[in-house]
Amino acid sequence: MADILKELEDRGYVEQLTHENELRNLLKKESVRFYIGIDPTADSLHIGHFVALMVASRLQKAGHRPIILMGGGTASIGDPSRKNRYEKNDVS
Repeated sequence: MADILKELEDRGYVEQLTHENELRNLLKKESVRFYIGIDPTADSLHIGHFVALMVASRLQKAGHRPIILMGGGTASIGDPSRKNRYEKNDVS
């Protein structure tokens, strides 16, 4: 497998990481599953969502398997404010 971690670094997607050698070796020798959770509460997809999806695309093209979740469970886990995601706020 190609050195996908180097490609992500070269494209500016990696700022810092831990266990670099172990991660690099793992990504080179086998296909891994990875998870991205998208909180659906924004009015539209924003740059943070886009960056995560671009990384997922690169990893998938390198032979890895994405699990991308979007929905109420992701919103509940990702936002500690406990707002109800599915009721419109009455501003009147």
